[in-house]
Amino acid sequence: MLFNAIFLLGAIHGLVLALLLASKKVNQLSNRIMGALMLVFSIDLAMASYLGFGAYQDFPHAIGLDYPITLLYGPLLYLYSKTLINAQTRMTPKDWSHLSAFGLLLIFSIPFYLLTGQEKIDSISAEGGLMYGSAFITHIKLGYNLIYIAFILRLVRDYKNQLKNNFSSLDKRNLDWLQWFIFGIVVLALMATVLHYMSSVYGENVMYTNINLLGITIYVYSIGYMGLRQPEFFADFSTLSHSESVTDSKPAPSYSRSGLDEQSGKELMARLTEMMEDEKPYMNNELSLKDLSETAGISTHNLTEIINSYAGKNFYDFINSYRVEEVKKRIMEPGSDNLTMLALGLEAGFNSKSSFNSVFKKHTGMTPSEYKRSLN
Repeated sequence: MLFNAIFLLGAIHGLVLALLLASKKVNQLSNRIMGALMLVFSIDLAMASYLGFGAYQDFPHAIGLDYPITLLYGPLLYLYSKTLINAQTRMTPKDWSHLSAFGLLLIFSIPFYLLTGQEKIDSISAEGGLMYGSAFITHIKLGYNLIYIAFILRLVRDYKNQLKNNFSSLDKRNLDWLQWFIFGIVVLALMATVLHYMSSVYGENVMYTNINLLGITIYVYSIGYMGLRQPEFFADFSTLSHSESVTDSKPAPSYSRSGLDEQSGKELMARLTEMMEDEKPYMNNELSLKDLSETAGISTHNLTEIINSYAGKNFYDFINSYRVEEVKKRIMEPGSDNLTMLALGLEAGFNSKSSFNSVFKKHTGMTPSEYKRSLN
């Protein structure tokens, strides 16, 4: 009874979240997709409570309504991530196609929905589950959602790479909260897979189902808590990551395809190196590929190509390597002891303590303070 009450409260909380997300004016499409995902969670939890409290005895025609919706978990999370990252305002035909598996299973389920109330009640205790082939389809559902999680992780990885090829600072463009959101789904998916495997090996146990649903409930409450504590969790993502377009950028092609021969590439790199040392554009803590392109008089395409090919770095690492060297020079200057390490980092172009420390350690193997002590 306690579990059923918890699931019912979780379902209500998820429904409230879904309504709040659907009503938001910023990122309308992505927030509505996330609202749909919360609604799917709510239906799952409500159905568990419905069965647990025995309400199906009086209202049997709701039995099985949640059967196809688990095929929405992966696609909805993928579409949420995709539309958020790309700042989409409309669904494309290809986007809609990700819901086709749900539609097919819904059609497959129609014969069950047309059964009488008593036949549906009888199906709950019948061998093989609610519907013909349900054990097999459960395997398919789990695998299907795990495949989508792989798609999502690749999507986020590719986007982070694009950011690093376009911006020298990621503090205002980090995807940490989105990755935590995805991490929660990954945990739920893996937990469902393990519990399903245990049910197959050791036999059905209501505790396995309760653990899985309890995980969903905790997750739904966590999303609500994060949304209240961190308003940017549901903020206008486009203002954080799309001040300059990066979603259409492609990997730099080879010289033979770009029209930039090797000699021209070397000359442009020499010109860029001279400008970096003389004008120090990296001291602009919001320097972007577009900014450097305009300053150097080199197209963004060619600039990306020569940085990748001759420096062997992406734009983010290329600019920050100069910032690190600038800090190392300033540490040696007279009067540097009067400034904190953070102050030196900010002067060199870093815009936060966390990014300064992490980048400096990546390039030197030491924190700024450790590096300074090593000089004494």
